[in-house]
Amino acid sequence: MKDPCIRELLRTTELKHYIDDNDSKIVEELSLPVAKARIDIAVINGSLHGYEIKSASDTLQRLPSQIEAYTKVFDYLSIVTEEKYGQKILDYVPEWIGILICNEKDGIKSISELRKPIKNEKRESMYIAKLLWREELMECLEERKIKFRKKDRNWLLCEALSSNLDTDSIADIVRSKLKTRETWK
Repeated sequence: MKDPCIRELLRTTELKHYIDDNDSKIVEELSLPVAKARIDIAVINGSLHGYEIKSASDTLQRLPSQIEAYTKVFDYLSIVTEEKYGQKILDYVPEWIGILICNEKDGIKSISELRKPIKNEKRESMYIAKLLWREELMECLEERKIKFRKKDRNWLLCEALSSNLDTDSIADIVRSKLKTRETWK
């Protein structure tokens, strides 16, 4: 299966209940503030769940650096792959990462869960804060009466936010902001 087929299968199965949910937002190709990484699909609601697609025609060469980036940001992560890579990915990735296997037999496509994702305990508040745009960062800081200078660079704004709030609070703020964005840069 090619990437577009896997994305469509995800939309009609795993992601189906999020599509019409007003409290959820699905973002494709979400850029992350780590090593120029981006996730194929992000579901934003009461948590931030990333879905990384590795079809049989992909290589796993970038997977280590991607996992490093995803670990800093996502509450949950699922690798969506095919039989070819299922066991190899299962043996390689940390236990908190879920694995979904896509199959096609006699023209019928399906997804099965090889491993369920569990909550990532290694998120880093600074990187989560970096998902916000400058205006969003300044608004968050102003609302919480956290001191900053308007000319500060974005990383300083993120640092101010992450040094004054715990990771879960920052994650709540970021998810709320991401869900209400009308346009994406």
